[in-house]
Amino acid sequence: MQRCRVALHALDRTGPPVLGLTFVRWLRAQHPEVRVDVVAFRGGELAGACTQLAPTTILLDPEEPWDHADPPPDRCADLLAATRRLDPVDVTLAVSVAAGHSLPYLLDRSGAVVCWAVEQGEDLHWLDGPADLRNRTGRWLAGAPEVAAELRSRLDADTPVHVVPEFVDRRRAVDDLQVAHCRGALDPTGSELLVVGAGIATHRKATDLFHEVAVVHDRVAGGPTAWAWLGGERDPLFHRVLDEARRGPVRRFRMFGTVDDIVPWLAAGDVLLHPARLDAFPLVCLHAAFAGTPVVAFSGVGGVTEMFGPAFCGAPYPDVSGLAEMLESLRDRKVRDDLAGAQSTWAAERFGTDAAAPRLLDHLVATAAGSA
Repeated sequence: MQRCRVALHALDRTGPPVLGLTFVRWLRAQHPEVRVDVVAFRGGELAGACTQLAPTTILLDPEEPWDHADPPPDRCADLLAATRRLDPVDVTLAVSVAAGHSLPYLLDRSGAVVCWAVEQGEDLHWLDGPADLRNRTGRWLAGAPEVAAELRSRLDADTPVHVVPEFVDRRRAVDDLQVAHCRGALDPTGSELLVVGAGIATHRKATDLFHEVAVVHDRVAGGPTAWAWLGGERDPLFHRVLDEARRGPVRRFRMFGTVDDIVPWLAAGDVLLHPARLDAFPLVCLHAAFAGTPVVAFSGVGGVTEMFGPAFCGAPYPDVSGLAEMLESLRDRKVRDDLAGAQSTWAAERFGTDAAAPRLLDHLVATAAGSA
């Protein structure tokens, strides 16, 4: 395999684009003989980082309206013109089912197509969208076993689906002074326990449950506790939860919106609470664990239990009281450090870039060779 293209649904600060760019970064560092470029169906905040890594083609503006079933012909012509200059590649990796939106505009420049599904539930409806992803995909991958099981139920019975776990970089230098500055911004009152949450402010990511856990925890807290949510200021739940929190009993509750680099903000927290109702494999939890911050989450809602194995810490969904009690049990610093160490060790052996990215590359090489 000499040329590879990575297709992304957008360049916003969400899991699939971060995952795709992590792979591009690893590929450039470990396999410089492979020429790689990126096609993003939409732009976003990661455009700058992407262009630093690889040649990048962005088809739509971040907020541009688009009807996939009936796209405007003049804009279709623009998109085709934008991709016509691209060189053909041996293989295209679509990072998520939604990344298949670019395929109709790549025509004969995509090579063999590998679709790495990282979604669950309603997000898989793009399998049947106008991009004809079912027929164009030569190999199906899934980022977690639960995703693979759902994908198999939607594809033809004899279609193989290989599990290739999602990953993030484990070794990341975090400046202690920056972490201290983030801590001061998140909790200027200097609480004993700082609980952070992060993600888009949607029903599935459950920003509302983050606040609900805070309310329940307030009744059993053994000391001052601060709460801070990162991300999602353009999503429907953000201001709704913020308004409710301002009327509620929890005094130290704040919502910050999107930050440029989430890792030092996660490192500044004492615990990451991930209260999602459904999340296939939340990369923010890996980032937190590798930054030394333990993770508390619901079980039975996606891949967090697999992510941390015997070091998983949480309660079955929707036991909000159980999460509150678990957080209170982590008020002791040594208990938190021990949990963070166990979670990081388990996850690094399976979901660090060095462990998982070579598996993804093997599938791309095999697919490209088979298509020849």
